[in-house]
Amino acid sequence: MSAHRHRSTWRNITFNRRYLDVGLMPDDPANLDIAYVNSDYYLDMLDIVRVSAQDYREMRQYLEGSEPNEAFEGLRAITGHGRINAASVSDLEDKTWAMYEAFSVASSRIAAVTTVPKGVLAFDFKRDTAGGTLPLRFWCRPGAGRPVIIGRAREGLVRPYVFQLLAMDPFAYDQSASSTALGNLAGGNNTVTNPGNIYTKPTIVVVFSAAGAASVTLTNVTTGAVLTLNLSGFVNTNTLTIDVGRSTMVKQDGTNQYATRIAGFLSSMILVPGANVITWSSATGITSVTVNFRGAYA
Repeated sequence: MSAHRHRSTWRNITFNRRYLDVGLMPDDPANLDIAYVNSDYYLDMLDIVRVSAQDYREMRQYLEGSEPNEAFEGLRAITGHGRINAASVSDLEDKTWAMYEAFSVASSRIAAVTTVPKGVLAFDFKRDTAGGTLPLRFWCRPGAGRPVIIGRAREGLVRPYVFQLLAMDPFAYDQSASSTALGNLAGGNNTVTNPGNIYTKPTIVVVFSAAGAASVTLTNVTTGAVLTLNLSGFVNTNTLTIDVGRSTMVKQDGTNQYATRIAGFLSSMILVPGANVITWSSATGITSVTVNFRGAYA
């Protein structure tokens, strides 16, 4: 993990602001913004390896030869270690208290009331890849309590810190959202590409020009997942938003439209890494079908 070589942000805090984030060596001394070398939140280490898992396999079932039940990943703990470098004693104190507020559970809860996804905030960072720098994001809440930042005698203008964030979704996502409109709405193949290395859960937006067909199938040919819908109850200018991550279907006014589902499960309509071949069976009454998503990384 190379986040320590780049800038990263959490709310109003920018870590490693002294890095210009340019070129192949962003932490090279030649690529430093001198204005922040002695007044910065140095992020020296970012630990993202701890992920909880729920395994519903029962030992008796396993020993008796039955199939194991599903296992799921849950909470991801993100721990940052570093130091505040300050230009003066007052700068050191101001940065300390700014960090207390930024990682306050209470402040973050209020800041996340209207966010999408609701209740979590973005921790943005970058990692190096063979193709260049990749901007990524975890959707997080702060861990309990304030970051550990403790003043001590003879500390000078440097104060170590440790913070923790908790990601309810353990995956990292592209900072930039992707959007693919299905060009073939009469049963032909469309390609939607997830650039990540693990599955992602898209939002699918259907725009109507008139009533849709009574039986429409949305199929991910790559995974074999099929969702069958009755779209005959919609009219011109209506929209239907299918949120795979939340397993919801809502109209443009927010009303629940889950009753339009005939068969299949929303949770199965994931996009696996790489190219996904998607088909939509009927163009009747349909203006557009757009798949919105972010590339996901394990």
